[in-house]
Amino acid sequence: MFFAKSATQLPQSELDQVYNQAMTHVRTSRLTDAEFIYSPAQIAAASISLASPQVANTWMRSKGTGGSFIPSLCAIIQEGSKLPGVEMIREVDRRLKLCKNPEKVVGSSAYLAKKAQEERLAAEKRTKKADEIRNTSGGDPFGSQLGPTLDDDDDDD
Repeated sequence: MFFAKSATQLPQSELDQVYNQAMTHVRTSRLTDAEFIYSPAQIAAASISLASPQVANTWMRSKGTGGSFIPSLCAIIQEGSKLPGVEMIREVDRRLKLCKNPEKVVGSSAYLAKKAQEERLAAEKRTKKADEIRNTSGGDPFGSQLGPTLDDDDDDD
């Protein structure tokens, strides 16, 4: 573990527990804006601080950093761990329905119109190809006859 050296006075089982809790906070931080504002090392330090302030303080002292960012980052991580309310989810769902491309929603009139246009274009392409084949097949499919100017025999005369 990355902080085991700075907290050697704690038993391994407690360090494992702190690590697992810190990883939970790291995963929670992925759902917030913390990654845009803080570095990965700062997010790790704040996650450790949320799991065990004692271990985080020991680690910060060993690195010689003040950790003034920790309270604000911990607040962001803890805010991200709260589940949104049902009404907020419904509002987001309403907005997402407005943002959907109606041509991709199966069964909508825009989807049906797009499919009809695609089928019409495919039919036009097929008929154009069939007309081209009919127009070119009027002659011999193997080409014209060889003219009398060619000498086909293998004689050396």
